[in-house]
Amino acid sequence: MNYQDLEEFLSGPSTYNRATSDEIREHFQNKYESVPYKDEQLFIFNDDRPFNSGNHLIQLHRRNMSRVPYHTYHFIVLTYVYSGTITMLVEGQKILLKKGDLIILDKYVPHAVLPTSKNDLGINIILDNNFFENTIIKSDKNNSLPNFMIELMSHQYAHNHFLFFSTNNLPIIRNSIQNILCEDLDKKKFASAVIDNYIMIIFMTLIRLKPVETNFDNSNLRIQKIISAVNKYIQENYKEGELNKFCQQINYSPSHISRVIHQNTGKTFKELINYQRMERAKILLQDETLNVNDVAEKVGINNMTNFYRRFEEFVGMTPKKYRDEIKK
Repeated sequence: MNYQDLEEFLSGPSTYNRATSDEIREHFQNKYESVPYKDEQLFIFNDDRPFNSGNHLIQLHRRNMSRVPYHTYHFIVLTYVYSGTITMLVEGQKILLKKGDLIILDKYVPHAVLPTSKNDLGINIILDNNFFENTIIKSDKNNSLPNFMIELMSHQYAHNHFLFFSTNNLPIIRNSIQNILCEDLDKKKFASAVIDNYIMIIFMTLIRLKPVETNFDNSNLRIQKIISAVNKYIQENYKEGELNKFCQQINYSPSHISRVIHQNTGKTFKELINYQRMERAKILLQDETLNVNDVAEKVGINNMTNFYRRFEEFVGMTPKKYRDEIKK
């Protein structure tokens, strides 16, 4: 498929949505769990995505799309506006994306998409949680995982849960998107690997455009691998995760790992665990069928006094007040 073929496909009937908002909502209700959120439902997309042993999924946000209700992914999602405009609600904040704009959403970020016109087309690139480990950058020992990607893969840095870029003046981004679509639609041999590399080109170009400043030392590949392993372990074991158990898995001493974590994140292992627990608690509190005791238990905290203290320190209000606030 060449660019002309691609343009004909993207302007054709197969990229045109005919489902109503009610039909989209019904589809979500039949497929996903939901919790109350900002006077509507927040659908929790599960992690059962058909990556088929690959590292990515390519989806179209179709033209003439009806409103997509609030939802969250277990994955990092990149959305590129191919034509027209797309308006998102990210944690309630309205964000207008124009042609050439690109937004990267962190994991678990509630977002909705307002209705689009027949000229509005978006491209969603969903990244498997192992994407940055399995791509070509891993095999290059002279390279290192950029700070930008470390930030995206973890919750240890504050970046407002999304990163926004205007790339309309960067042909390399649009060409990469076009090449990704051509490869994905053609399904030729090695297409998945080719797409991975185009995705990496996009990220490396964005690093040039707006580098992310952190205190992460990306001169040491071994340290980067440790931090990546820490992030993965915490995301999967935040309820019962322990530093000693993690260290046994990777064959390092707890004192060494504690020092590496603190030097590269500014936080302790327990603080990172607590962050993950509290973020999950904020989502669970949106479900009014769960009492606060249930929420505490589901995030691995059995002492209610301890849970209330941690939550109030993290959010700045009690669980009950937080639940009342999100109803407004």
